[in-house]
Amino acid sequence: MITDISRPSDKDLSRLASLLGDRATLNEPIGPYTTYRVGGEASIFMRILSVEDLHALSRALSKVRVPVIVLGRGSNMLVSDSGFRGVAITLGPFAEQISLPQINEQPILIAGSMASLPVLARQSVHHGLTGFEWAVGVPGSLGGAVRMNAGGHGADMIASLISVRLFHIDRGIEANVSAANLGLRFRGSDLTDQHVVLSATLRLSWGDSAQGEARMTEIVKWRRDHQPGGQNAGSVFVNPVAGATSAGALIDGLGLRGYRIGSASISDKHANFIQADEDGSADDVAEVMTFIRDRVSETHGIDLRSEIRLVGFSSAVAVDAGAQSLFEQKHDSQLDAAFGTSADTDLSIPMPTFSEQLSDDVMAELHDAFTGDLTPISNLRVVRPDVHTSESAGELASERANELASESSVSSLSLKTNDGRIVIVDEELRLPTDSDFPVDEQTSSVHIAPTSNSGTIIEDSRWASRRKVVATNASRNKKRLLVLAGSVFGVIACVLVVLASPIVGVRKIDVEGVRYMNADLVTSVKKSLLGKSVLTVDTNAAERRLEGDPWVDSVRIRTYFPTRLTIEIVERVPVAWFIGVDNRARIVDQDARVLAVETGQPTAYLQITGVGANLAPGGSAGDIYRAAAQLAKALPDELMKVVLNVGTAGPNQLTMTLRSGTLVNFGQPVDVQKKLIALVVLLRRQDSKQIISIDLTNTDVPTVKSK
Repeated sequence: MITDISRPSDKDLSRLASLLGDRATLNEPIGPYTTYRVGGEASIFMRILSVEDLHALSRALSKVRVPVIVLGRGSNMLVSDSGFRGVAITLGPFAEQISLPQINEQPILIAGSMASLPVLARQSVHHGLTGFEWAVGVPGSLGGAVRMNAGGHGADMIASLISVRLFHIDRGIEANVSAANLGLRFRGSDLTDQHVVLSATLRLSWGDSAQGEARMTEIVKWRRDHQPGGQNAGSVFVNPVAGATSAGALIDGLGLRGYRIGSASISDKHANFIQADEDGSADDVAEVMTFIRDRVSETHGIDLRSEIRLVGFSSAVAVDAGAQSLFEQKHDSQLDAAFGTSADTDLSIPMPTFSEQLSDDVMAELHDAFTGDLTPISNLRVVRPDVHTSESAGELASERANELASESSVSSLSLKTNDGRIVIVDEELRLPTDSDFPVDEQTSSVHIAPTSNSGTIIEDSRWASRRKVVATNASRNKKRLLVLAGSVFGVIACVLVVLASPIVGVRKIDVEGVRYMNADLVTSVKKSLLGKSVLTVDTNAAERRLEGDPWVDSVRIRTYFPTRLTIEIVERVPVAWFIGVDNRARIVDQDARVLAVETGQPTAYLQITGVGANLAPGGSAGDIYRAAAQLAKALPDELMKVVLNVGTAGPNQLTMTLRSGTLVNFGQPVDVQKKLIALVVLLRRQDSKQIISIDLTNTDVPTVKSK
């Protein structure tokens, strides 16, 4: 796929880095994060330690648009030598946990997206599950396998995938999505870098562990015999016709094995593999891909499509190499529907548009409507009130008749006159007045309308005084309201100033309970808290960041006014360790959570015998290891002195070896406390040096085999 979506400016990248703060690092080489181990830097790199970090990234990207890529384990990715101008993210230990079902439960497995496929395959088979053996030969992560619908040896992800837990970066939403809504197809899906896979749920089957182990051995042997090691990303091109035409066979038929351009070459062992030299060039790999496509197209007329994601290359180079555009995804897919319809946030008022030019007559009417006199002259009546109020009724009638006669011949009106004011009345809009009705005969009173002759009003001094008092009180009340509003505003302003003031900023941070956890993480969190107001500092986000460390069980942050803050950390207690496939020790707590990975043997703790999975810190070793770890923690001091190690025998059996060489079989991890008591009683009665084995499967009748 092509991930050269855009090239953001330095200003946008700088602003995004500022928004992300200590969570991000700048100019991080991301070539080493891929199996090709070539390529340049990412402008911004972010290791996601919790889902909260994804929310922080989503909030930052809502303010400045910058492209994002999810690295995963990099087993299907080629990064350009010029690097990637955007944000590259990889998920931390919280996404590596594996949850296996109990024997009597449905064979449903839940694993984090960063869980290694070979590790997941081996653990599932060791636990008695079948159906995922094919993944033992795929060097990638579960999240990448979901996105590309990875597969091999007659199976793929569709066969077992039930659902995935996704985080949508653009929308900031976390959701469970059914496999049916992912658009899964042959080596592809509708997932983009906006969809971060957090975990996946698989439905497998209960089966025979021995048969599963034999099947994995065959797959690993086949891979070693037919596929090269070294720096590559597996098969480069998708088979043109699934199950029929092989891309490798097409390339091999052209005799291209061993063909080289610069530091990249086609593998001598498998023609669909391109090898990169140590400290080689990603651009050379892309050139070899382009060369292969051109030759196959010229000879067979087949357009090969790349399985490899090309990151940071120009669109032209990526297309020539066979990459597919990210934007070929349908925007109305079921995957989009699973996250809901994105609301349109454009609240701007639309500008009107006219389909045609308005005529001059229409423009003239519009001009008159907004600037001219809208009242027709024919509807106007001019009333000339007389200055003298003592004229007789006959004179008034005569004057009224003359005015009416004058009105009929008026063609224009003037607002200036020598004998009094002129009132213009719009007859269509004028409200009825008392002069329109007869005089009240009972009271002999006439109510003078506003448009009638002016008269003299003699006011009562008491009413004038009362109005003055009312006006004065209203003025006082208005002033009081203004003073009250100003006081409230002033108090709010003072509170805001105090909250933002360095006077109550965090200046001292005490950390308690730290012994094993990552010191760099503690320092980073402390830096993010310093200077923040002790009243408004976001302690919840800081607690979540610290709890992302595998050693941390819980975190509580207390604030003390005015400038002090205390971080109280409760760490997990290491109780045992086991050896992984890579021959490195995994230290676990009583819940079988991997706390650390070490090259030596941490003899301060009891060993759980056998070979376990290559789990990273934060991963879960499974139920049987949990039972073994809890057995180690429950040992009384009397037994601790004589116990050499604890172990597992099969998917659901616990054992113990004493320093005398005595083997103790606990059977299934039930009634462990009762079995320990029975063991203590036996060892008090008989010297362990004289005992070959003890069977505590039946605690009522323990079986002792003596020398």
